[in-house]
Amino acid sequence: MFTKLAFTLMLVVLLSQFAVPTVFAMSEPSGNCAPGFTLEMAMDHDNHHHSHVGTDADKNGDGYICMKPVTPSGKIHVHVDNNLPSN
Repeated sequence: MFTKLAFTLMLVVLLSQFAVPTVFAMSEPSGNCAPGFTLEMAMDHDNHHHSHVGTDADKNGDGYICMKPVTPSGKIHVHVDNNLPSN
């Protein structure tokens, strides 16, 4: 009885390691933003309720873009890639 319980518990612990989603750390940004822009993580913007002016593509592939609101509400904002040299 104890052996079956121990085996079942070990099996559950082993299988739960595969069920937990793995979080991958983003790399460091490869560039900076111009003054007035904030560094943001690039993401898929399919279901958004705001407008983008400029490109929202992460052209250098580091996972970051620069964002600057152009309206007080922030519903319209500019996205550009973070391509300024790092200090």
